[in-house]
Amino acid sequence: MKTGITHIDTRLGTDNHSAYSNGNTLPYTGVPFGMNYFLPQTTHEQGAWFFNPNLPIFQGIRLTHQPSPWIGDFSWCLLTPLTDIPTQEDLYFRQSSYRIQEAVFQPHYLALTSERYQVHTELTPSLYGAILRFRGPSALSLAIHCPNGLTEVEFGETNLHFHILDQNHTDQQDFPFYLHVEFDQAITRTHWLGQDLILEFDSPRLEARLGTSFINPELAKSHLPTASFEEMKEKASRKWQELMDRFDILDTGGEDRTFFDHCLYRSLLFPQTCYEVTPEGKAVHRDFAHNRIQEGKYFTSLGFWDLFRTTFPLYSLVYPELYQEFLEGFLSHYRDTGFLPKWLAPDERGMMPGTLIDGVIADAIQKGLAPDLHTELFEAMLDTARKEDPNGHYGRRGAKKYKELGYLSTDYHESVSHTIDFSYSDFCIAQTAQLLGKEELAKEYTQSSLSYRTLFDPETGYIRAKDKKGHFRPDFSPISWGRDYAECSAIQATLGALHDIEGLKQLFGGEEDFTHYLTRLATQAPHYEVTGYGYEIHEMSEMAQVPFGQIAISNQPSFHIPYLFRYSQHPEYTSILIQALRKEAFQPSFQAYPGDEDNGSLSSWYIWSVLGLYPTCPGKPVYDLGIPLFKHLRLYLPQEKKWLHIHSTAHTAQAHFLQDVSLDGKRIDRVSHQDLLKAEKLDFHLSWLPKI
Repeated sequence: MKTGITHIDTRLGTDNHSAYSNGNTLPYTGVPFGMNYFLPQTTHEQGAWFFNPNLPIFQGIRLTHQPSPWIGDFSWCLLTPLTDIPTQEDLYFRQSSYRIQEAVFQPHYLALTSERYQVHTELTPSLYGAILRFRGPSALSLAIHCPNGLTEVEFGETNLHFHILDQNHTDQQDFPFYLHVEFDQAITRTHWLGQDLILEFDSPRLEARLGTSFINPELAKSHLPTASFEEMKEKASRKWQELMDRFDILDTGGEDRTFFDHCLYRSLLFPQTCYEVTPEGKAVHRDFAHNRIQEGKYFTSLGFWDLFRTTFPLYSLVYPELYQEFLEGFLSHYRDTGFLPKWLAPDERGMMPGTLIDGVIADAIQKGLAPDLHTELFEAMLDTARKEDPNGHYGRRGAKKYKELGYLSTDYHESVSHTIDFSYSDFCIAQTAQLLGKEELAKEYTQSSLSYRTLFDPETGYIRAKDKKGHFRPDFSPISWGRDYAECSAIQATLGALHDIEGLKQLFGGEEDFTHYLTRLATQAPHYEVTGYGYEIHEMSEMAQVPFGQIAISNQPSFHIPYLFRYSQHPEYTSILIQALRKEAFQPSFQAYPGDEDNGSLSSWYIWSVLGLYPTCPGKPVYDLGIPLFKHLRLYLPQEKKWLHIHSTAHTAQAHFLQDVSLDGKRIDRVSHQDLLKAEKLDFHLSWLPKI
């Protein structure tokens, strides 16, 4: 049975606090990869945590671009329907309660009723706008709130145009976001309450059509939805359904599929579309770094440190045509700035270690997803790796020092994580150079991809920070988070060389010692020290609350760790861990996730783990084996225009192990991307005892 879009409750994972994350998600209503998302705001006093599913307060419908509370919002506004006129500016004085259980939170449709005003609000989205309907007991008013006020407001009898000025976080330049609203009723009166605009209407019913643009007012107006509300709702539903229908669960084996469907929805939200098409048919975008309009597609609201591991590999298998579009957009950023992006919202935020878009590019090229772009993508990867932004904002931070020493020294924050990620990126460049026939470059970057090994300390058995003279940092504790490591400790970071697992095994002393390290990590107490941060960050809290030792599945550095047992003396431990994590760490509730969901990356991890496959090293077109959740699921593979059937036999509650796995009848231990595309059937034969 295919996914039913109306059964998805977008609030899963939205019960959060800055000190503890159950997903740190928002209940977005929109279309897949839409330019805007919409949701009710429940508070204006918690900063980026402006929605809580347990708080029955409605302050208005928020148009948002926030990809993560740690990034914050930009170009946002709040629309609040009223039946009286507020007299005080604070949103507290215009908010109302609503019935949480009666509200509808779906990917394509949002509906709730404010108890104070008895106004029923509905919304359905389009790619660049939305239609809102309001129905109340008396004449309606609409309050429009923007944090920095509305700019250049223009009124018509039944329409309104304004724009929001926001700031780019790279160069701190104001850039505009244009909004055009058409009403089906005449605006009878307007007035200002501080910076907020109040519109009054004489009717208890009101429909508002919203169009938006980052380019100009004309495009905002052209983006107004033209169909009826119900037609738009159906169209938005179809957009979700068309993508979700590439997963078809034929036999759940008695398992609940609710969370799988929700994770699929979450995996189709980011990146967000941030380009538009002119009347002449040209794709154009705002170059936020220089605040000017350029040709080309553009996508935003994503961090590659998060998405390269799970989400983009998922797109490569099931949504390759979208992957190619995204690559075109990322090249636009390179053409605009001279650097490939790292964390976009809407422009480069300069956050997180490495330049892990390299994994996205290498994986795409290895899988033949965008052949017309291969040469330019490779040149962009190589150019970004070879130069350094003097402001440390774009590209590799400390690139020259890394090249000189073969590692990043303690002079740089999170130097170990940077070194590991630079080494991985060098592997990606080497792989791509080899494929493109550039032998000398392939040899050079293959050698530098092993640079992380210089930080391995055989005495302690961990990858550790060195100063520029080659001395290990003296005050070392393997459970200390931060300082040398990004959102983890040496325990997790030491396993971070995705591209060189066999080399890691040798560093440890061989397969037996590697197995011992993994087993100890998975079973030791989840203790931590706050030395690097000076306080307990939420990832530490989450690791301690989820009973899986030091695996810390809540955060990206640990995503691949359960699958590393496939390379150990106990490959059967992977299936035990995956089953336990699926059951204990993920729940179809407001507290859905074991940590930050981060733009779909943790949802995509869950989807892979349901399929029984995992892309341990993007850039190597190979999948490791896990254990499926459902008895029979099929995937549509657009590259071959065919379905792949995934079967799980002897699928019982006691079946914790793989007896064997076969692809079209041939036994396998892992499977290549190309073999998977060509196959008709992937069979997992389960057992209640491990294979002898």
